[in-house]
Amino acid sequence: MNEYRPRVVDELLQEKLDAMGAVLVEGPKYCGKTTTAAQCAGSILYVADPATKQNTLYLT
Repeated sequence: MNEYRPRVVDELLQEKLDAMGAVLVEGPKYCGKTTTAAQCAGSILYVADPATKQNTLYLT
């Protein structure tokens, strides 16, 4: 992956996580949702869905 480029939402996301512990990040495909969320995550767990064989991302 390329070097992370800070986004306008980074500070707001961290504030919401500190206050609530979890947030829902929505947006169009390939806009940086996963990359941005991963920057704030304490850990990341990828789990394969046996029904679809697709990976599901869990940020914890």
